[in-house]
This record gives sequence, structure tokens and C-alpha cells, in this order.
Amino acid sequence: MRKMLILNEFYYIYICVKPPLISKEEFAMQFRLIRKASFFFFFLIIPLFASPLLLRSETVNPAANTSVPLSSLSVPEELGKVQERFSGKSARTVIQIQDVHAHLAAQQNIAAILERLRTVFGIKTSALEGAWTSTSLPKSQMIPTSREKQLLAGTLLEDDLISGPVYTAIMSPKPVLLVGIENDALYEKNRAIYLAHLSVDGRIKEQLRVQSENLENLQRSVWNPDLLNFGNAAGKFRDTADLGKFFPFLFSAAEANGAETSNLAQITLLKDTLALEKSFSKEKMEQEVKTLMREYKNTPWTLEELMRGGKIPAEKLGSYPEIQKLNRLYQMRDQISLQDLMAQIEVLIGQVLEKLFKTPEERSLWEKMERFYLTKRILLLQATPSDIQAYEAIKETLETDISEEFRLSLEFYDVVKKRDDIFFDKIMNDPALAGDIAVVTGGFHTSGLSQKFRDAGISYITITPELGDTAMNEKLYEKRMTEAEIPMEKSSETALSSADRAPTASTLSELRNALARIDEDFPPAVAILKKTKNVWKAKKRYLRYPVSVSPSQEISHLSREGRISPETKTGTSVNASRLRLDEFMAKPRAEQLAIFRLWLKTQHKSMLVSSVSVLTKMLETPGTEARLKALVARGDLLFLLQDVAADKTPVALLSRGIERIEASDLDAIQKTSPFLSYARHRPYVFMKNGYTRSNHVVVDEDSVWLELFPVITASASHYENARNAAFLALIKSLGTEVISQEVAGRAA
Repeated sequence: MRKMLILNEFYYIYICVKPPLISKEEFAMQFRLIRKASFFFFFLIIPLFASPLLLRSETVNPAANTSVPLSSLSVPEELGKVQERFSGKSARTVIQIQDVHAHLAAQQNIAAILERLRTVFGIKTSALEGAWTSTSLPKSQMIPTSREKQLLAGTLLEDDLISGPVYTAIMSPKPVLLVGIENDALYEKNRAIYLAHLSVDGRIKEQLRVQSENLENLQRSVWNPDLLNFGNAAGKFRDTADLGKFFPFLFSAAEANGAETSNLAQITLLKDTLALEKSFSKEKMEQEVKTLMREYKNTPWTLEELMRGGKIPAEKLGSYPEIQKLNRLYQMRDQISLQDLMAQIEVLIGQVLEKLFKTPEERSLWEKMERFYLTKRILLLQATPSDIQAYEAIKETLETDISEEFRLSLEFYDVVKKRDDIFFDKIMNDPALAGDIAVVTGGFHTSGLSQKFRDAGISYITITPELGDTAMNEKLYEKRMTEAEIPMEKSSETALSSADRAPTASTLSELRNALARIDEDFPPAVAILKKTKNVWKAKKRYLRYPVSVSPSQEISHLSREGRISPETKTGTSVNASRLRLDEFMAKPRAEQLAIFRLWLKTQHKSMLVSSVSVLTKMLETPGTEARLKALVARGDLLFLLQDVAADKTPVALLSRGIERIEASDLDAIQKTSPFLSYARHRPYVFMKNGYTRSNHVVVDEDSVWLELFPVITASASHYENARNAAFLALIKSLGTEVISQEVAGRAA
């Protein structure tokens, strides 16, 4: 059974392919559609519900999230609108989110929608157009939340260097998996065709301008006044897809000319829905919503979700007549099929025309105008799947008029449809995309996937993001699409020299699609921002340009972090964060010991990762239990793999501050929620003989490390140097000697 709810834009099928594979004109149309169509539907309801506090809770209660089914999903109006619902026979539901690129508000709202899907409905996976790798961006996501992290992520989003889904994955407190659904070869082919099309864009527009003027002159000379008036309105509708303005005009024209509408069920339903909207009392609605939602203030749901999910008993709704009408409105909208509605609108247009045509010449010119609008949308890459189907049906009559530009446009759409097939296949068969997921694509792909989901009986909900009052950044979009590499924009900083070029030339699409690259470049860019307090330099580092940090900036940063140790009496620097391995290894033993004692006194919380079996064996060594107690007392954490039976675990390993997790091995334990939660805030070292990790430090199974491992995590410099076997051995040697001297001193 098909169910649809259209809250933002009715004529969404004229939204087209997302960047980097859409034209600037198509991009402009996406913006116009979402902005203008919001007036058409829900134009009375939005003012009633302008305050989010009236519609949804103030506090999210995670324990209650599973109580409302995903099919009840709605979107807070400041984030976006649900435009279509389809209830299939499958157990899964796909949440489709339409993408609008180079538009900051849209990307911010897409990010917020994805985070709400995670926190309220437990959807942690997003499938992405324009990408073919998968990642949760663990390095970036695990950076503790800070002003610097938020500032850099927001800046990159504003500059269209990351997308809304990437922003979510970086900033979410819990991992969000991003799964690319592209075929890289097809994607690059589509992009190459787009760039070829872009090179002839000016010629196409000029040809269309001349043809349009010629046809308009013919209209004025051939059509009667009533037909000309109707034709002009229909022409604007074809160009703007603004059904909000056209539908009232069309319905009025149908009544004036005696066109029959009673047999057009969708149009009748739409008329009744609009009439119901007009019957609402704003003041009464506001009061009822305010009163009712007091009882649900500690839930995460909107009013619509509460009603759809059956959270508000029928007898309670009986006390709120305006909200009862709202509930009926939801039910009526669920009966509206956008596809059927648009088909019936075309039928009604035809009926009105039959009343207006006076001569065969008028009919012939109208048919010519319709072919012109169809070819125009195809040439400008503004076509929809239904447009391509319409072309296939009449292409024999157009064959002699096909130009090279038109062939190029058709080739573009041929590849787009092949990509749709790839998207659908991956969504259906990739194990990473099983169950309920979000899918972020542009409008053309959304329409194509919707049809495939309907045919397969897959339930889906389509959402369009709110665009706010901001305009799209066409110049930024075009710049990003045409440049061979991403240069730094001009700023107050000194202009880049030839030596400052990025080491790897990349297009915007490559920067956006290389999800793994984001995770390599974002963390060091955050580090640069923390040191320099200069977001321009941080963005420069993100784009892989060389960035220098002055000694004074380094010192100030280390001081703010509390990571600079005092100097020894002899003047020896013991700056833990700027350790130079070669210099330290070359120092005399006595000086090394003096420095090491100060390192050992540095207080910071870190984590040692091992297993219950290793510690059980280690407890046979005298002094191990005391070291365990000292570890817990200083605030460090021992994180253990429960690789022996729980009833065999020594009592010494049951104390607070020792976390034991059941998993298959150390690799598996690192994927568990408890480990990820702690690892976001604590640097960690592994203790396991024979275990190797290229990016982490692993020490041998010796109880002395229970005291010494915080020295390794004292700074990034120490941690990096500890991967050197000689330095690691020296730390153990120095630590053992210092501990022995302290024990001997206490004994004396």
C-alpha cells in the first residue's frame, strides 16, 4: 500500500542530480522548488507550529526511543519536511534525504536530521551518493568535542569541503557509518560527461533563448487570448515547477471552462485537504498543542510522531478538537500519491486545453511548445526520470532535430540511470546496509530509487532539508566543480608561494569522496587550530598545504594543555611534548634518570589494554597487586579482555577502575561501545606478547608497565617515539632503575 505525505514540495520530481554531477541551472531549480513549494502545502500549518517547543520534547529520553516505530517519523519543521511516505511489505525502512549542495543551511540540516535519526530511531548508517568507500571516520570522531573541533568542522562545511553526513560522522558522540554506494568508474564517466557538457553550456543557452523567443512570438500571433493566458501560466510552471502557484490557477481555469474534476480522485483529495487546512484556528491550535505537549516534554518525539505512533490515546485527543483535525489532515495526506497526483494534473491540463483550442494551428503549436520544454529540460540537465521516459516515447519525432549537445545530455542521463542501478543493488545486497538506513542522494536519484523501492516493496520516507532564508552559493559551486585542484582562497594571510602548493592536486569531488582522506587530514588540522588559533591555517592544513607553527605558538599551546614539565636544577629541559628522540638517547644516564623521574610524576589519565589471562599470570609476581591498586588510585584505567571464565577471575581484577569486556580477541574488543567510549578521552597502550599494531604502542607482559605506561601516553611525541624499540627498551630500563632506587630508599 502506498502512503505519501507531502509537506514541503509537491513537484519534487523536477529536482535533479546532485553535484558534482548537476548543472548550475539544475542546482538553482532545486533551491526554487524547495523554497517555493513550501508555500503551496502546509502554508497554514507552519505558522501554528513555528515554535519547536510546542512540537517536540525538550529532553531526549533514549530509553523510550524504540517505542515509536520508524514509520511514524516526522521532521522538526526547522530541519526539513517529510515529502513522501511509502509503506511496503518489507521489514526494513529506508530514509531518503534529498541533497542540495553548496548550500550551508541545507547541509547543516541534513547533518541534524541524521543525528536525530541516530539518537531517536537508532539509525547509525548512511548510504552516500558520490562515494565508494566506507568509514565511520574514527580518528576524527574520537577527537574530544571542543570549540576548535566545532569551528573547523563548521568552516569546512561552510566552504563545501565536507558534506552534512561527513559533519555528522565527525561531530556525533557515537560512531555513524558512512557507506559509499557509487561505482567509481561510472561516477568518473558521468563527471567527465558533465564537464564536457559544461563547455558547451553557453551555446546551449543561447540556442534555447532564440527558440523560446520565436515560439513566444508565434504564441501571440496564433493563440486566442484565453489560451495564451493559460499557456503562459503553464509555461512558467514548466520552468519553475512551482505547483503552489499553478494549482489554484489550474483549478480555477478548470471550473471556468467546465472541465470535469470529479473523476480525478487525487485532485479532489488535494482540494479537500487545502480546505481543511484553511479551517484551522491558529489561536486554538497553539493553546491545545501547548497544553497537550506538557505531558510529553521528556520524550524526543514531535507531535506528529506521537499521534502516528499511537502514543496519545483516542479519548485524550477527544479533548482537543483542533488537534483532531490535524490528525485527520495527516490521514488525508497519506492518501495522496504524488505520482498519481501529477498524472491527474496533466489530465486536467489536457481537459482545459480541449476547451480552449479553437483551431488545429493552436493545438499544433501547443504540442510543439511541450516538446520544446521537454528538450530544454534535457539539454539543461534538469530532466526527471519521467522526462526521459517521455522522450523515449516521442524520440522518433525528434530524431532529425538532435544535436551533438542533445546527444551529450542523453548520454549523461544514460550513465545516471546506470548509477541508480548500482545504488539500488548496493542498498539491497551490501551487508553494511542491511536493516533501516538513511540514503543521501540528489533529486534525480531519489526519484529513481523511489520507484525501485516501490517495485521491490521496500518501505521508504523521503525528506527534504529546510533551506532557511539563505541563498545557494552558485559561484562557490561552479568554482569547486571547474577547478583542477583546491587552492586556498585569498585572505588576510600572506599569499601562497609556489612552494606552498598542496602535495596532491584534487578536484572537489575527490576531496568529498575520499572519506578515508578526511580522517587523515581532519585531526592534524584540529591540532593546528589549537596551536595557532587560526582557522585559515587549519583549513590550509586540511587541504594538505604546508603550515608552520612558531615556537611561541608551540609553547603557548603546551602551556595551555599543561604538558610542559619544569626544568631540572641543571637546566636540562624536560619538555615532555617536544621530546627529540636522538637528543634524549644521547644524554648521559644520570641526566636521563633525572628527566624520567619528572615524567613519572606527571599526572594524566590514560588506559592500559590487556587481558584477564595476562594479568592473572602477572599476579603471581610479587608487587603486581600493589601496582594494580596504585594504577586505580591515580585515576588510570585497566581495560581487560575477559578471555577466562568469570568465576576464574582473580578478586584483584574485580575492583573499580578495571573494566572487563567479553569479546573474541583484542581486535574485537576495540570495536565495542565501552572501549570506544573510553578511548575517545584516554590515550592507550596495549600489553600483550606477540601482539602488533602499526599505529599503537604495544609493551611486553611485565608488571612494571602498570607503573610506567603513563610515561608513554604523556604526549604525542612520547607515543610516537615509543614505537621505536630502542626508546621503549630505554623507558623500561630507566623506569625499573628509578623504581628500584625508590624501594631501596624506603627500605633504608
